Amino acid sequence: MSRSLTVRARMGAGIAAMMLPLLVVSGTAVAGLDLTMDGFAETAEEATEEALPLARLQTLVLEVERTGFRAVLLPRTADARGAYQASRDRLDAGFADLADDALTEEGDDTAAAQEHAQRAVAALDAALAGAAAANPAERTAVLQRLDEASRHVGAAVASLSAAEALAEADILGEYAEAREAQEQVLGWILGVVALGLLIALAGALRLTRTVLAPLGAFREAAHALGDGTLSHRVPVLREDEFGALARTFNAMARDLESQQQHLSRSARSDALTGLPNRLRLAEHLEATLDAGDAVSLLLIDLDGFKTINDTLGHSVGDEVLRVIADRLRTVLREGDLAVRLGGDEFAVVVPGDAPEGQAVAERVRTALRPAIQHADQELFVTASIGVATASGPAGAAEDLLRHADLAMYGAKNGGKDAVCLHDAASHDALEDRMRLATDLPRALQRDEFVLHYQPVHALDGQAVVGVEALMRWEHPTFGLVPPGSFISLAERTGLIGPLGAWALDEACRQLREWYDLLGDDTLQMSVNVSARQLADEEFPALVARTLVRHRIPAGRLVLEITESMLVEDLSAEVSRLFELKEMGVQLAVDDFGTGYSSLSYLPRFPVDLLKLDRSLIEQIDQPRGQAVAAGIIDLARVLGLQPVAEGIETAHQLDALGALGCTLGQGFHLARPAGAAEITRILSDLVGEHPDAAVRV
Repeated sequence: MSRSLTVRARMGAGIAAMMLPLLVVSGTAVAGLDLTMDGFAETAEEATEEALPLARLQTLVLEVERTGFRAVLLPRTADARGAYQASRDRLDAGFADLADDALTEEGDDTAAAQEHAQRAVAALDAALAGAAAANPAERTAVLQRLDEASRHVGAAVASLSAAEALAEADILGEYAEAREAQEQVLGWILGVVALGLLIALAGALRLTRTVLAPLGAFREAAHALGDGTLSHRVPVLREDEFGALARTFNAMARDLESQQQHLSRSARSDALTGLPNRLRLAEHLEATLDAGDAVSLLLIDLDGFKTINDTLGHSVGDEVLRVIADRLRTVLREGDLAVRLGGDEFAVVVPGDAPEGQAVAERVRTALRPAIQHADQELFVTASIGVATASGPAGAAEDLLRHADLAMYGAKNGGKDAVCLHDAASHDALEDRMRLATDLPRALQRDEFVLHYQPVHALDGQAVVGVEALMRWEHPTFGLVPPGSFISLAERTGLIGPLGAWALDEACRQLREWYDLLGDDTLQMSVNVSARQLADEEFPALVARTLVRHRIPAGRLVLEITESMLVEDLSAEVSRLFELKEMGVQLAVDDFGTGYSSLSYLPRFPVDLLKLDRSLIEQIDQPRGQAVAAGIIDLARVLGLQPVAEGIETAHQLDALGALGCTLGQGFHLARPAGAAEITRILSDLVGEHPDAAVRV
């Protein structure tokens, strides 16, 4: 109570000598001053109650996005799903708490933020459901939903920022009103002082020292806060009401400053490793390039981390990531910036040109090689590092990231644990390959694949006995793409199954069309089969359904299996081969003699044809090559297999194969691969010229 009387006592002593009217005016001024002090206190409390929940909600929205993305990437991990659900619950609670507050102007923005947050959660839930289904066809939809979630998260954060801005504007408005009240009070006081000078100059001076000095400090603090300077503090000079108000104001400013710093750190750092994140990387690159400096970007992808994460669990994986981050900190120089991009990807920004970047990349690769000790285990992780360089304002940060990513992709393809520098020569090829990988999932839906067919001839009279179906991709940008450019991509992405099923169905459909046209069903159709197809236990049933649907005799279908596939995956495919053979389907060993040959396995498989690789045919005019071809043809005859020569390109090769006893062959010298319409014309012409012998088995 003594403190609350201090200011009033000082004012009373200064005004005691004044006239009674002046005492009344002064009392009114003191009452106004009291209200002004209360307004300051209320404004401080409202600032804390309104601004801090809005700032916290922005952090919760970003946390939902992070945990949701992690749950989608790791759909079968209970920890990831639990973390995502917990962040969702905290976000819902945050919006529920905010709904209880009396927000006016901020209400529309917070409602919009809540709606975007709910849509982001719905998109993440849908993405998580798609990822958990483990359906390859859902992967594009999962990526689209993740993109949708990111857009809604950005919109929610923007709405919350707008609400926070309105809250701040409201606070500043209240401070403006408080300042206006102060000025009114000061007007009264100055009037009293002016009159008091006539009566008691000493009392007026005492009043000035008691009241005006603290109010000036508060006015200065209010202006600083209005300008966004949260570090400004009001000096606490006395233990009275002004001192208490100064402490309250300073506490509010400290809280606001702390929240602002926390939000800034959270938005620009990785919670797991403490390294800067992707946002900080983008800001750093833009600032460096705008300054006109040369900079190298190292994009680091950890080799073997997925195995550790999948086998030992995410807690061990997190421990490994923290160790990697610590090793990066120790190896980098002053001025280098290490960043965690997410998952097992890191980046390092190095001032300087390509030699500087390559030198740092080699040090990073060496530093990451030593074993990481976990319990009684040694864990090994290596790094594939792509290095790209840009210089000056002409270099765009996005281009630098893309170039480093392409170089890292090259390091991966080159055997991993390597450093690869981006260069213009390899850029186009890598970019084209990545474009094909991106477009491949949609190509089948858009009917961009076609089959070309190469006739197979009987070498004695060169009659057409069959055709081999060869897949082509009619890409809208690259034109007709050969299978060697996309089959391996299809196998890695799991699309080879539906793609192979389409090729089998289309080939049998076309074969039925030719049967109906020619009035003969002796023409054979050869279709290539991948290891992934043959490993599928449902593959024989698929073949049977396709033959029945198009009314194709099983003996007219030849499935071609590469020699390397049989040697490498013997146990997985042998049962399927016998199932197919029991149906009557013919089996051919393709590319025989390419370096995998093992004579011991041939008698163990139910194959019917042995296709000599084109590399053997190219050497048949040489004594050694002719001897090898003769040996394979004799081997086929002994085993009861029919030899077929691939890649016949000259008349001399054709004559030599005929002399060696090879019965069937194909190649440019006999006929080039062509579309279905051209093969139909060829078959029709042959039937017209030789109706009894042009097309036969």
